[in-house]
Amino acid sequence: MTTNTTPEDRLRAAGLALPPREDPAYDYLPVRRDGNTVYLAGTLGKENGAVQNLGKVGAEIAEAEAARQMKICALQALNWLKEAAGGDLGRITSILQLKCYIACTAEFDGISRIADSATGVFVTAFGEAGKHPRSVLGMMRLPQDAPVMIDLIAGVRD
Repeated sequence: MTTNTTPEDRLRAAGLALPPREDPAYDYLPVRRDGNTVYLAGTLGKENGAVQNLGKVGAEIAEAEAARQMKICALQALNWLKEAAGGDLGRITSILQLKCYIACTAEFDGISRIADSATGVFVTAFGEAGKHPRSVLGMMRLPQDAPVMIDLIAGVRD
């Protein structure tokens, strides 16, 4: 990875782009910056104002679709990180922690594989600084009946 490219250049080179930012459906802050730390609320894989395919992985949702939506969650997260960094993703210094939530059946055993889709987006954008500690949780249900969601903590510089 060359040092003169931006996170968005690296995403484009990988065939990824930031989608239009999706605002929260309810009354909460989607992102908060406190000093050099950014806290991101639960982020769904919304497209055109809504999660397009709803339900549980292993029942209504295939693993490949869940992985696709997890990638969208990560790209939406980058939109909020960009806002918290004053419009410049290059000011994000690290992903300090990532939590991935997957609504799934009790029998489904691929939650870490799905979470890898989000991890891949952050590593593509930020290289080594995108590597992070991560928790992956299988859930009975997520907001709006979404199959996947993430939240994270990131470092940012002025």
